[in-house]
Amino acid sequence: MLHILTELNDLPDEILMLILKKLFNTEVLYSLIDVNKRLNTIVRDPIFTSHLTLMRRFLDNSNYPLPDLILDRFCSQILPSICHKIKWLNLESSSMKRILHATNYPNLYGLGLYDIEIETALSLIGISLHNQIYLQSKEDIQHTFKDFKDNQVTSYVDYFQEQYGLCHIYLYPDQLKYYYTITNNFPGDLFTCIRKISLYDEHPFEH
Repeated sequence: MLHILTELNDLPDEILMLILKKLFNTEVLYSLIDVNKRLNTIVRDPIFTSHLTLMRRFLDNSNYPLPDLILDRFCSQILPSICHKIKWLNLESSSMKRILHATNYPNLYGLGLYDIEIETALSLIGISLHNQIYLQSKEDIQHTFKDFKDNQVTSYVDYFQEQYGLCHIYLYPDQLKYYYTITNNFPGDLFTCIRKISLYDEHPFEH
């Protein structure tokens, strides 16, 4: 292992980054963080720290926690040292509480939760199934796609009396040939390629 690290340390930064980007971020962090000053600086780059999948995923789409030794080090050392750099976490049910309690995540804006009960997921973000639910506005959802250029994405939201919402998201809307399950909240802008529309009348349509 020492020989491998020595060889890595001899590579130019650009080549080293190209190699490390082919690995999983968790592998990079677990193997190289705090090894030496140079590698420590490189692996703390946002490329390796902003989006972390702290679980094992297999070809059959099953999810398992990280091995105990790896999980222990992430929770006790790695996550607290990079917490301000983390923007997204993908977690599975058996280890998520431990990871979420390992440190504060001041810049976390996204959380992917796998194989968990919906009540658990909602309780983690402070929502009760029996209380009022916060429903995202169209502006909130559209802001999610702010990095798409030239109006590649459009969206709208239907809100229902049972305190749930139905969000419609269209990618490259000017190229669509079909609109399915639209309601009286549909914003219009039917483009020239549209050939078929499916209407959904949970609420009566108004002209």
